[in-house]
Amino acid sequence: MHRDELTRWVGDTDAFLDGHWRTAPAVFRPGTGTGSGTGTAARPAAPLSLEEIDAAVAGGLLRVPHLELARAGDPVHSSRYTRSRTVAGVTTPGYADPHRVRELLAEGATLVLRNVEHWHPATRALTRRMEAELGRRVEAFFFVTPPGAQGLDLHRDDADVLLLQGTGSKHWTVRGGPAGPDWSPGEVADAGPALLSDTLRPGEVLYIPRGFAHEAVGGEGLSSHLSLTIREAGTQQLFASLQRLLLDGLPLPARPLDDDALHAAAELLLERFRTRLPELTAEALLDHARRAQLAEGAVPGLGADPGIAALAARLDAPRDPAANAA
Repeated sequence: MHRDELTRWVGDTDAFLDGHWRTAPAVFRPGTGTGSGTGTAARPAAPLSLEEIDAAVAGGLLRVPHLELARAGDPVHSSRYTRSRTVAGVTTPGYADPHRVRELLAEGATLVLRNVEHWHPATRALTRRMEAELGRRVEAFFFVTPPGAQGLDLHRDDADVLLLQGTGSKHWTVRGGPAGPDWSPGEVADAGPALLSDTLRPGEVLYIPRGFAHEAVGGEGLSSHLSLTIREAGTQQLFASLQRLLLDGLPLPARPLDDDALHAAAELLLERFRTRLPELTAEALLDHARRAQLAEGAVPGLGADPGIAALAARLDAPRDPAANAA
């Protein structure tokens, strides 16, 4: 299949998937063929600019948890950068206060915009393209970090991460992944020696495999970068998909009234399992779990047709006299 968007980020997609995916971090420097990754002919597009972020924050409608300020070793409580707004007599907390946000940025905090695809159409279009190419749910996060600042301590993410440096520079250190399957995302005290230590500049891309510990410090200028987190289905999603694949359409009574009815329901369940389970493959189960995860992450209404403007145009269109006569 064609992976045009992924190619813009990592260059040779076959080399990326064979040599780095889930196994090794890499830096991709477009057009140079240098660094720990393979060069690519064209830079990936940055769908969100600092000017758009300014406008979004200044508009005052961004709220926690879509907006957050973080500082390694010194968490920033939301009360320090948000305020309440009263609409139609209802007071709701958690709205961004533009003045406080800028003050904390100037003091060394990192601005984190979570799930940008929820409210920014161009970013949503990018995540959809990546989802179509990778077959996995993709979410977008945007980070703005002052020089010398660190937003998060050494931590692991429960996702593969592709990040694009937008402005300024940032120094990244990536260490090893989990030792076994029973691990949790979040801060870690130690993750072994550095596998990658490099500074990203505008237009450069870093790939961090799922679970590999990492941390970063702002370099020259105001650093901004877009992170695409590529989610993978887990055992909970597999279990939920197994239930759906085996039980969808089964007419089970909601509340059997006596022992005989309850026994009949149990027999019905067992018969369905005996019939469908031998036909089910691990590949089909995993595919269903991934598609279900994609559906769960869909943003209702964003970019949908007809939309309000299209509806207005349809209502304003001249009516057919013949239709009225009928």
